[in-house]
Amino acid sequence: MVAHRKNVPTRKAYVPSGWFILLTVMLCIGGAGWLGLLLVGDDDAPVASPTTPTPSISVSPDATESTPEPTQEPTEEPTEEPTAEPTDEPATARDATVSVLNNSGIAGAARVFSGKVSQAGWPLGGIGNWTGSIGSNTVYYPPGLQAQAELLGQDVGITRIRPSVAPMRMDRLTIILSGPQ
Repeated sequence: MVAHRKNVPTRKAYVPSGWFILLTVMLCIGGAGWLGLLLVGDDDAPVASPTTPTPSISVSPDATESTPEPTQEPTEEPTEEPTAEPTDEPATARDATVSVLNNSGIAGAARVFSGKVSQAGWPLGGIGNWTGSIGSNTVYYPPGLQAQAELLGQDVGITRIRPSVAPMRMDRLTIILSGPQ
């Protein structure tokens, strides 16, 4: 009576190993996260082509804080104000925001150089990295800020001044460091 059972197929199921199950679950979660980022991503941000350089800027906490100016006590004697002599050069205030980006390959170069910018009296707007190829240290300026860029270059010792290019921010001056300072 045992002979008739030989032709009955066995019911064996394939059970994958534990690492295979874990890998499959992680792959599904990662794929869903990537898909979610694509669908929910920032639609207002411009899409840069892979060949264009892209800046990476982080705002330092001390860049947005301002220190109060010391106040002077009024003197009892009236002082004469010196008369300003006319000069050929226009007076330019140091009020344009400046971002300092590192393209030198030296870690922390932008943070160190930003101290020089702040000491010269310029408001700091951000510190970060720039990917791309820049020939030498350069000050980039948006339309209307060329005079400020030239003054900034004089203050920090950079002679190469150029108009801003995409994807640079067009509301500030940008310094890109490409070598030793």
